[in-house]
Amino acid sequence: MTIRKGVSLYSLQDAYGRGGLGLEGCIDAVEKMGTQGIEILSDQMIRGAANAGEETLAEFDAIMERHPLERVSNDIFINSSLYRNRWLTAEEQVELLSADLRLTHRLGIPLVRLVSRTDPAVIRPVLPLAERLGVTMAVEVHAGMSFDHPLTAAWIKEMKELDSPLVGLVVDFGIYCQRHPRVAASYFRSQGVSEDVIAYIDDIYASGSDGRRAFPRDPSSPDVDRYLFPDDLTRLFKNPLDEFYAMMSSGYENTPLETLDEYLPWIKSFHGKFWEITEEGEEYSIDYGRIFTRLNRLGFDGYVCSEYEGQRFVVPGEPIHDIEQVRLHQDLMDRHINVSRDRMHLRKLMSIELGKS
Repeated sequence: MTIRKGVSLYSLQDAYGRGGLGLEGCIDAVEKMGTQGIEILSDQMIRGAANAGEETLAEFDAIMERHPLERVSNDIFINSSLYRNRWLTAEEQVELLSADLRLTHRLGIPLVRLVSRTDPAVIRPVLPLAERLGVTMAVEVHAGMSFDHPLTAAWIKEMKELDSPLVGLVVDFGIYCQRHPRVAASYFRSQGVSEDVIAYIDDIYASGSDGRRAFPRDPSSPDVDRYLFPDDLTRLFKNPLDEFYAMMSSGYENTPLETLDEYLPWIKSFHGKFWEITEEGEEYSIDYGRIFTRLNRLGFDGYVCSEYEGQRFVVPGEPIHDIEQVRLHQDLMDRHINVSRDRMHLRKLMSIELGKS
């Protein structure tokens, strides 16, 4: 059983777009880091996406021939809010997902990562097509929508009922966040968020809780992500950004690590979420050592793909060091994967020796 390192090219959106690297430039950059696989975003990186022409598809084939990394996943988005005046019908969403499955198969990718809010009702109708194509569908369990979130729980219920190896989960490490991201606080501080509000949110995480568990859902709202803030927090609000910052804090979760034990049979891959690699070479908010120790002990065999989201919190005018941050994150993962695996092997050897004595 082996944990393998990949990179989601979501991490390099600035380098891809404003930096002018394009798809091959991003793939070349991560290949030089020693990564083993990549995730692409076909909506962004394949011209025409599900309606791509043969010239575009041939270009992708040529790129991958020049850079023979493993194709881990195609991260897709069913744009159910495509129109201003209505949501897409279930039938329309099924049609979009079917087209993305065909594209993913044509690109030689075995897995589609479905965005967190994908309606589980679309899976049953497209499963026969996924089976014919040999493409797995996995919804992302994302920070702010961990395993107990109503929409995620509905997907898990459908997943278990279908009991298909082609239906599963992609788990984002952001659900194992023990500290509120420091770069987020710095960004919002520069925009005028109150120091008192920042400190209040930091204290929630320091207590072992998180921004989702600390605030009750608003029972009067149809939005399952609408939360009620206590009076001692609302008294600190000095401007609309203060409340927005508190609301955003629900997007970082401190889910018990034991959930890995329960859901591992359905987990197809992981997103190694990170916002900031510190000077010490660690992620500021997430303890990667304890996660990889757990995954090695459980025998996880698959990919953990770097997913950088710190770029969204770079103060305007400052450079975005996305390539450097991803390189540092790849080093971090390599170190923790090996250390946790070596410790596990050492414990096994010690138990064998104790058994002999």
